[in-house]
Amino acid sequence: MLRRVGDWLDERLGTRALGAALFGRKIPLARGWVAWLYTLGSVALFIFILQAVTGMFLAMNYSPSPDHAYDSVAYISRQVAFGAFVRGLHHWGASAMVVVVALHLLTVFFLGAYKYPREATWIVGVFLLVLVLLFSFTGYLLPWNQQAYWATVVGTDITKEAPLIGPALMRLLCGASQVGATTLTRFFALHVLVFPALLAALIAVHLFMVVGQGVSALPARVARAELGDLSEQRRSEMDRYHLAKEAGEPFYPDTLARDAVAVVVALLLIGLLAWRIPPEIGEIANPASTSYNPRPEWYFLFLFQFLKFFPGWAEPVAAVVLPSLAIVVLLLLPFFDWRLRRHPLDRPLATSVAGLAVAGFVALTIAGAQSPRVSAYVPEPRLVAEGQRLFNQHHCLSCHSANGHGGVIGPDLALAARQHDDRWLLAHLADPQGIVPGSPMPKFLLLPDEQKALVAYIQELGGGGPYTAEAPKLFDRYCSVCHRLHGKGGALGPDLSSIGSARSQTFIRAYIGDPSTVLTGARMPAYLVPKGPLTNAEIADLARYLAQQR
Repeated sequence: MLRRVGDWLDERLGTRALGAALFGRKIPLARGWVAWLYTLGSVALFIFILQAVTGMFLAMNYSPSPDHAYDSVAYISRQVAFGAFVRGLHHWGASAMVVVVALHLLTVFFLGAYKYPREATWIVGVFLLVLVLLFSFTGYLLPWNQQAYWATVVGTDITKEAPLIGPALMRLLCGASQVGATTLTRFFALHVLVFPALLAALIAVHLFMVVGQGVSALPARVARAELGDLSEQRRSEMDRYHLAKEAGEPFYPDTLARDAVAVVVALLLIGLLAWRIPPEIGEIANPASTSYNPRPEWYFLFLFQFLKFFPGWAEPVAAVVLPSLAIVVLLLLPFFDWRLRRHPLDRPLATSVAGLAVAGFVALTIAGAQSPRVSAYVPEPRLVAEGQRLFNQHHCLSCHSANGHGGVIGPDLALAARQHDDRWLLAHLADPQGIVPGSPMPKFLLLPDEQKALVAYIQELGGGGPYTAEAPKLFDRYCSVCHRLHGKGGALGPDLSSIGSARSQTFIRAYIGDPSTVLTGARMPAYLVPKGPLTNAEIADLARYLAQQR
């Protein structure tokens, strides 16, 4: 029966000829660690399939709108069975794909496999790398958290710097003059519809070329330029290649077994990272934030650092022109370096330039990762961040104000937090009219966990809760030498008389504990034991006291 099914398929689809072309071919022999470099293409294909499968799962539970994107990511990570692990696979798979495709391209370069007759294969490979980077860039925004939002703002601002077409390109990407709801929808469509289709098509073309032309043989040294014209050199090169191919190993089972081992190792590494270091949910995107330190993903850190070497007027050149020229040079490389010498030592100029480029990329990436923060930022606790999301989602500022900003129908919530404890606030959220007869506030039918999160945020608005009588004494003893408060104290540091209007108690607490973890180059010493004289409880008390100075 199986033979009859096979015959039926072969008669209609030519499956046996296809199988022979794919699995019956021979691969030029490669020994040692070099042989494992030949597996990078198969590993990249596997990671693409992994990304497609995990992406389908994530898309089933994701909503591409600013009101629900963050919630859907939190739902996937916290409630969907194996959701956090699958999201981790997708997250780390994205980085792995960039690494593997880049290494594959470097291997092809250093082995000289971009030369005749594989020029078109190289060009398709460069487009694949660019498409993988675009894939990662569009996917980065989808969690709609602070890191994703502000990193995308930086990336799209770089796009806007393109000469002549920058503003139009920015509007095409974002759907508006800045990152917003339309941007999220467009990035989602590009990430799950457009780019996967393009990438699958390019991979199919790339595989067709690789199978048709064969995998390149290891380059051999040449003592001098070969005699004869270019066509004779090409015929000689093809003769040597066919001899090496006939003397090589069969793709099945030898090469395929090595590819399978490499794929399993890659899957185990990605799985281990997804299990041990799951991607963070972070804080919901806040376009009004002015203190968040935007950092791109690691594979764009080199550009982030590179821009720092250029003055403002030259940023378009550094951000757009030079990277575009680098891509053009890669695309045209087979036509610049057309001689058939393939060994790295026989191409000293190309090898040196490529080595310097790789070293520069690594150095800029490390420097970008270690570069100092330009503004101080401390993330809010998860419960407070969840409360802030609910606060914005239910448009509480339409009626209430917070620190003087918002509506006037209800009371200032920063003041209400000081006047009532958590129990009263929870009861009021559950039944406003029952606690305050005649209150115009409607019932929002919040879940108990949502009520707790909203109360945590309201308390944060009010300074984090009441402070003890010891807090002012702690300030006088440890802080007043440098800082002024209501006209009294030193002038070495900033005046803290209205610090609560600018900073939350979470920020103040972290900064007092160890300023260097919040702001690079901070001159204030750490006060948390063992570096300083104060305990966690004392710093928390002092932070609540300062957060209520407005």
